[in-house]
Amino acid sequence: MNVDWLSKLPAPARRGLYFGLQSLLGSRVYSAWREFQGWERLGPEQLRDAVEKRLGRVLNAAVAQSEHYRSLGLKQRAGENAGEFLRRFPVLTRGEVRERFTELVIDPLRHEILSAASVSKRRYDWLVVKTGGTTGQPTSVVHDASARDWGRATRLHAAKMCGMALGTRYFRLWGSEPDLHGQQASLQLRVLNGLLGAVGINAFRAKEAELRQQHAAMMAQPDIQHLMTYVDAAAGLALFMKDQNLPRRPFKTIMACAGSVTPEYRKILEEVFEAEVFDKYGSRECCDMACECQRHSGLHVYSPNVFLEIVDEQGAPCPPGETGHLLVTLLNNSSFPMIRYKIGDLAEWAEPGRCPCGSAWPRLKSLQGRADDMLTTEDGTLLSSVFVRHFVGVSLNRQIIREWQLEQVEAKRFVFRYIPIKAEGLSANLNEITSSFRLALGKNVTIELQQVNEVPPAPTGKVRWIINGEHRKRRAPDVSVEGEPIRQ
Repeated sequence: MNVDWLSKLPAPARRGLYFGLQSLLGSRVYSAWREFQGWERLGPEQLRDAVEKRLGRVLNAAVAQSEHYRSLGLKQRAGENAGEFLRRFPVLTRGEVRERFTELVIDPLRHEILSAASVSKRRYDWLVVKTGGTTGQPTSVVHDASARDWGRATRLHAAKMCGMALGTRYFRLWGSEPDLHGQQASLQLRVLNGLLGAVGINAFRAKEAELRQQHAAMMAQPDIQHLMTYVDAAAGLALFMKDQNLPRRPFKTIMACAGSVTPEYRKILEEVFEAEVFDKYGSRECCDMACECQRHSGLHVYSPNVFLEIVDEQGAPCPPGETGHLLVTLLNNSSFPMIRYKIGDLAEWAEPGRCPCGSAWPRLKSLQGRADDMLTTEDGTLLSSVFVRHFVGVSLNRQIIREWQLEQVEAKRFVFRYIPIKAEGLSANLNEITSSFRLALGKNVTIELQQVNEVPPAPTGKVRWIINGEHRKRRAPDVSVEGEPIRQ
């Protein structure tokens, strides 16, 4: 059934129909959305008190109802605030979530949720959610009805922060399993997306034919002024449009998701789409967690739904200006407590204090991508993947290589996959790139060059430009290789 017409209904009608349909399904997203907006008006002291109350409730419920947390023998001490209590909890890793899945489930649901394959028999209840698996083995978590409602509220709030108030039509340059297999998403999902004003464009493939289709779809509806997108997909499309001298397609705002919005990505998106770019941070298992406002002074942490920490290698809190590992505690998912969950990303706090926009919510200064995307140099030092994007995309960008991927397959062995634009100057450019890699990674490392037809996306549709397969002990992805690898 074609439901594309829904996105063309007047915005007030779509807003009413959206919340009405959610209510019929059993969702209380409207209540969560209203409460979420109320938190925006809190001052610093009010916010601190509200977070203290919500965090304390989560921690005490977890040690009382979850076998995993009960086994730790933790209790909140007299006079101890929720933040102090939280820091006595151990870090929760992805591996532990997989190994102790049923132990994390709260007691009242243990007879229903027997494994990650369990399915609720009620219409709107708990749901097992799987990560995309881009960091290795997929991880499964449980979202209860409250978590699902608050997750939707965070997405609505993010859109609002990016200039897309509820009901605003926008392109959604995204990928999904149904798209990959030529199937169609469920009717319910298509109706809800239509009511939100989303006009979907498949972002799974980045071959020339698909890029031209994406461009044509955007050009066909010039009245749509906003774009929500995988940042890698939008940057790839922007570079293609620039290379091919295609007509520019201006937008008012771009919500860039599912990847690091690096300075070079922001620059190409602003240049080609003439848009204000907003960085949004989230994940499948934790929903949206932070987003830039129009002052672009950091990403506002969604205090009503998550409590974030940034810690160093020894587990000590990182001060503003210092990069560390991001730990996430969910505040509205009591059925499957996730406390100090090490999500695998690196981040840095902004200076404390109100944002210039007036918000008292804490802010992230930057996100540097997944810790698993860090490369290991010859002497064992962890190196940010940002340097690779800078070498290939900026300082050594000769308009010769369109797409690329660098994978560390062994301690001293790397594979650089690339799709060339032209043969002229390619050999010299590749020599420059490999020489730069060795300066940063070590003079004795091996760089294998593989010219490919396609850089394959992960199951979620995102393309991983940097892969530390040695760190994750994971096989290199299948690619269509032209000829034998060149050893440098």
